[in-house]
Amino acid sequence: MKTTYTVDLEGKKRKCAIMRRFASVLPVPPHFGSNLDALYDVLTEYGAEWRIEFKNSANAPEAFRQVCEDAAAETPGLEIEWR
Repeated sequence: MKTTYTVDLEGKKRKCAIMRRFASVLPVPPHFGSNLDALYDVLTEYGAEWRIEFKNSANAPEAFRQVCEDAAAETPGLEIEWR
């Protein structure tokens, strides 16, 4: 069964703040590195049963968006929504 996580990015423009918010909402492993490579790894390793809704995502850095989209394309079942 798919689990939905809502990550509210309101007021978060810098990658480090976005990564902290992401890690505070999703069940990432304790060794999560809070960088784009770690983001891709956690999404592709654990995300097959996840639906992630990013709220207030208009200011999310393009690199962050791209990593999420690349992971979703690589991981059957992973759903990403930008709102």
